[in-house]
Amino acid sequence: MKKITKADIIAATVGILNKHGVAGVSLKEVAEKLEIKPPSLYNHIKNREELLSLVAAFSLERFYHALLTASAGIQKKEALFAMSEAYRKFALAFPGQYELIQRQNYWKNTPAEATSDQIVGLLQKVLASFALPKEEQIHFIRLMRSYLHGFSSLTGNNSFQLQEDIEESFLYGLKTIFSALPED
Repeated sequence: MKKITKADIIAATVGILNKHGVAGVSLKEVAEKLEIKPPSLYNHIKNREELLSLVAAFSLERFYHALLTASAGIQKKEALFAMSEAYRKFALAFPGQYELIQRQNYWKNTPAEATSDQIVGLLQKVLASFALPKEEQIHFIRLMRSYLHGFSSLTGNNSFQLQEDIEESFLYGLKTIFSALPED
């Protein structure tokens, strides 16, 4: 009998998730990837929902660390540009994980919610350097997230077919959004 761990299950699920999306994840597929019988998974998880919650927590951590690493040692707009690029890279490199972390029902009211709070806190820390009140910080984070999500989704779907450079368009949008921030 093959021994597996929760980490093995998460890794197998991540592979399926990034290839087939949330809808493509089934316990049968995960078991096949691990070369075990599906009932063996129940020694580690209760059901598909718990599996997706575990993978959502793993994915949120990975996303947070991508943003944290991108912004290390830099501040203000430079940090916002770096985090924006890290956001887009994560969404495009790990499309299934990105899709999953957008679905709060898989991680809300779980320990992973603290990671989501860390992501917001990381952005708030940068925005505080612009002397934005807390309420405005949240509005700005929502604006930024909406732009990054939309641009990443359209890029991932190959929706930008005009000849203009996509990277230039991405930066143009960021510059436009960040121009709303007060200068020193």
